[in-house]
Parts: sequence; C-alpha cells; structure tokens
Amino acid sequence: MAPMWLALALASPANGPVTVEVVAVGHVDAPATKFVLAIDLTASGDTEDKAKDALAKRKAALLQQLTAAGATLVPEEPGTVKTAPVVLSDMMTADDKTKSTEEKPSASENFSVQAPTRAAITAAQAIVGKTEGASADQPPLSSIGDTSVAARAAKRDAIAKAKLDAQNYADELGYSGATVVSVSERGDIGTLFTFGMSMAARGPKSIFEPSRGDTVPIDVAVTVTFRLDGRK
Repeated sequence: MAPMWLALALASPANGPVTVEVVAVGHVDAPATKFVLAIDLTASGDTEDKAKDALAKRKAALLQQLTAAGATLVPEEPGTVKTAPVVLSDMMTADDKTKSTEEKPSASENFSVQAPTRAAITAAQAIVGKTEGASADQPPLSSIGDTSVAARAAKRDAIAKAKLDAQNYADELGYSGATVVSVSERGDIGTLFTFGMSMAARGPKSIFEPSRGDTVPIDVAVTVTFRLDGRK
C-alpha cells in the first residue's frame, strides 16, 4: 500500500490548479523606413592624382543629383579611394604594351546612400545607372530605424499565440480556463531553442539573408506562464 503522502502528492495535481509555461514567437512584417544602396564609382586621369581629382568631382556631382532625389550619403560608411595605375609587364607583347600605354590610371570608391522611401531609392538607382563610371549591382538593403513599435506588435502576436497554446493544454487536461501568471522576455536556452526553430521553419534564407523588400520581418520570443484551473 502506498504511503499517504505519496497518494496526496499524486492526487493534488489532478484535482487542483496546475501551471504551464509556454514559449511563443511573435512575428510582424513592418514597413521599411530606411533603404541603403551600395554604389561603385570609378574615374580615370593622366596620372593617379588626376584620376583621384576626377573621381572626387564625379562623386560630388553624383551626390548632388542623389540628394535632389531624396537620397543622402551614409555618414558611418566613408568610402575608400583605390587607385589602379597602368602596369607594364615584361611578359606582355609589344601590342599589349602599346595598348596599356594608351590606358590611363584609374581611381575607384565604394560608398552607400540612404533614403526613407522605396520611391527615392529607386530614383537614386536610375541616376546611378545614367552616370558614367557608376554602378549599383545589388538591390538596396531595407531596415527599420526604430524597431520599438514593431517589436511591441510582435510581442502582442506572441502572447496571442501563447494563449491559444495554453487553452489547448487546458482543454486536453480537463480545465476550463488558463489565467496568465507571468510574462518574461528572458533569453534562456528553451526560449532561444524555440526562437531558432521558428526561424528555421521559415528557411535559412530568412536567417542569413538581409532584408531587401518593402517590409522587414520582426520576431520576438516571450515566455508566458499560465495557471490552469476550474476542473470540468
């Protein structure tokens, strides 16, 4: 015969309230508020110094047009000017050397511009496409300047999902309701695992690829503890 304390311990969870902890990941697709376009710019001159001067003038003229279109230089990403002098090799043929001497030293720079709207960055792309020596091969990156509003929306979505899971537990265990006891944003192993599984379900591209669309995905994991009570 089982001891009395063991019988009470076994009977208590079945008759009284129980708690359940649910980890849920909330998701929203928030409108992008920042678009960044990476630009490659080159220019040539009779000497390296003249090539640098030509590059500086070309960049200034390009930035003036881009600013008028609503795109500005990204200040935290200063461009680095690189020069490419004409090099004559002993292995070159006479014809190759003649062609090389006709070429001029060049200078190049990579920099980025940003705009608050898709329309402005699209206009910037068109300007770059018409500028000699300029190119922007990659689609612009999109992001959100302030994620607080989107994060709060994602948390609401996470709590709604957690409530559904908790009610499912209540129904399966024979309880009539689930009452929220606590909410936590702690990043413990369980939360991080659930968050990782949620991201993996959307495919590896969503994890490693930067956003380039008109919306930016925002995901937040929360842990919600419920009390299940009211035996049916």
